[in-house]
Amino acid sequence: MENILPLRSFIVFLMALCLIVATNQHARADKNPNLVLIVLDDAGYSDLGVFGSEIDTPHIDSLAKGGVQFTQFHVTPNCSSTRASLLTGMDHHRTGLGTHGAAAENQRGKPGYEGYLNNRVVTLPEALRTAGYRTMMAGKWHLGSRDSGTWPSARGFDDCFALLNGGASHWEDNAPLFPSKPSVYVENGTTIKRLPKGFYSTDYYTGRIIHYIERRKNPDQPFFAFLSFTAPHNPLHAPAESIKKYEDKYLDGWDAQQRRRLKSLKSRGLIGKSVKPQPRPDWIPSWDSLSDSAKKLAARDMAIYAGMIDRIDHNVGRLVARLKTLEEYDNTLILVMSDNGPSKTTIADYLKIDGAGADFVKGFKNDFDNRGLSGSSVDLGAGWAYGLAAPFRLMKGYQSQGGVLSPLIAKLPSVWKKPTGLNTAPVHVMDIMPTLLEIAGGAKIDRKAIPMQGKSLLALMRSGDRATFDERGFGGELFGIRSYRQGNWKILKLPPPYGTGKWQLYDLLVDPGETTDLADRQPNRLNKLAAQWRTYASVNGVVPPSKPILYAKPPRK
Repeated sequence: MENILPLRSFIVFLMALCLIVATNQHARADKNPNLVLIVLDDAGYSDLGVFGSEIDTPHIDSLAKGGVQFTQFHVTPNCSSTRASLLTGMDHHRTGLGTHGAAAENQRGKPGYEGYLNNRVVTLPEALRTAGYRTMMAGKWHLGSRDSGTWPSARGFDDCFALLNGGASHWEDNAPLFPSKPSVYVENGTTIKRLPKGFYSTDYYTGRIIHYIERRKNPDQPFFAFLSFTAPHNPLHAPAESIKKYEDKYLDGWDAQQRRRLKSLKSRGLIGKSVKPQPRPDWIPSWDSLSDSAKKLAARDMAIYAGMIDRIDHNVGRLVARLKTLEEYDNTLILVMSDNGPSKTTIADYLKIDGAGADFVKGFKNDFDNRGLSGSSVDLGAGWAYGLAAPFRLMKGYQSQGGVLSPLIAKLPSVWKKPTGLNTAPVHVMDIMPTLLEIAGGAKIDRKAIPMQGKSLLALMRSGDRATFDERGFGGELFGIRSYRQGNWKILKLPPPYGTGKWQLYDLLVDPGETTDLADRQPNRLNKLAAQWRTYASVNGVVPPSKPILYAKPPRK
């Protein structure tokens, strides 16, 4: 008899505990999903494991298993224009980032070419605030540095640690890309005078996002976290152990790398078995033509690049682990993407833009052993960019598929019905903001603002019909290079030596590498798409530059 009362008490305790757990689970189920947006900087379409890479990205790959892998996600060819569309749901020509970098003489003063996010657009964090979200970011901004009114803290972020520039050293030395434009970091509206000891961009940005998530005063408040990496943008920097992991991986060069990526993409069903390799442009030297010393240095540079992506994956795993500890992971939507294709831009290109001399280069220690470490400044170059873009045409800076096709992974909240397989609908970076706003619900946008142009992907994420995405078209223009895609068909106008200088027509379903021009065989289709591009340009206030720009010139071998 004396054991009955304790037993009853224990049963009552268990029932109460179950009730508390059930109540908490119900509260979490009713809570709006947290939203995490992760952007890689200058990573290629096939640089993640699930997209065909030989680089280890197990944490990012695992996100794809819990959601959707979009295989036809389009961005713009450059960093700032993609970010402008990402955070506004609009074509970048309307946002103030009509071009990348300084506007051409005929673009100056034109609406949409202000050089920062203008006040005619509402940003994603501004809208999410009205839906009750805590908004935070860490990493690259590149959407305005003119004054504090153009910084992220003035455009909707409650918490932010941001690099205002387009790139910088990834180490605490804070060396700039351009000698005349020092790197500027800010946190919540205050300029950071000195980076902390041991700073490495990818590690530190992730740490700040985790800190912002943990310090929320109300743990039940949903949050939007924008983790905007500067890796693998040049200068190529990675921890020594990350570089060492890949030091023998790329000794066979970029021609072999191109073939390897092509084979991997086919094996994963990301491209058709009949897709042909992309011919190496004649302005890129063959790997075999390089000297042994040049090969050694180039293989090291690619190992650094791989190490940077590997380190990103490590930090994604670090963030995921923390979300799980905080019991937020199951109720979090996580998006992972890149802002454009791999970059061929070199420090020599930057110096031409900046007008700086060779003294800037002499300040770096680029010998083999220090390459990729603090005090160095090296880049990927055109050869590796070609190898990484396989089988697509060209790379960052161009409207061809190698410049504008990005990986997109969407890890869904656990309570959602999980779709199966790859999603092949042609979608656009403008679609991210309307998607997140639909998921959040309750966002209010000023009626005076320009309406978003993107379409929500929520139905696609939950196994919806892709027909509406095939029917719509989207255009592109940057540096005078033009494109328009509708369904599987695309027109592209590239200057020589990259193209003919006239509209070319491609069927991306069978020819994703844009190798066979069908313009002469299907002139009616081409003319229809060209007319649609003209409408696109008129609606969005496109002003092509009056003079050739850097990306329209062939790089030196």
